[in-house]
Amino acid sequence: MNFNIKTKRLLFYWVSSFIIATVMYYLLWLIMPSHRVFGSYYRMLMYQSAFPFQYIAIPCFFYGILATLFTGKFKKSSMKGRILITILIVLLTILLSSPFGGMLWHYHDMKFGYFPEHWISKMISNGFFMGIEMGWIIILLSFPYNIFGSIVCYFLIKKGTEVFRNKKKLFYK
Repeated sequence: MNFNIKTKRLLFYWVSSFIIATVMYYLLWLIMPSHRVFGSYYRMLMYQSAFPFQYIAIPCFFYGILATLFTGKFKKSSMKGRILITILIVLLTILLSSPFGGMLWHYHDMKFGYFPEHWISKMISNGFFMGIEMGWIIILLSFPYNIFGSIVCYFLIKKGTEVFRNKKKLFYK
């Protein structure tokens, strides 16, 4: 298969961010009290701890897209600019991921309770708004996972700009 450079970069960000986020999750799981890596509201059902791969995959998906889109600006920026771009990518990733995380949480809640009539539309509408309303707070409460993840975002996009700098040298003979 002959992928173009943006597709290769996108796959690099998707796969590497998912692997790093999963490894980081399990390392923190080993040392965190009660193995609580992800934050939650008081008495909230912790589906994100029961199904961590699914909840990790959502932000990694959006991070990959955003990192691919911002790689050109990141490459040309100063250190301060790169930090600001990374913060922007992290914030946009949270904003885009939260509704889908809310929908996934609603799906898991219905799966362990019951599926009402028109469950798909209820999952989409309720989950979407619940994710926007509470997703960012849950991410904020997921300390130190959120801090490590933000730092990794910077170094991963930096590595992505270096790996794919000279495409002819790396991928073509």
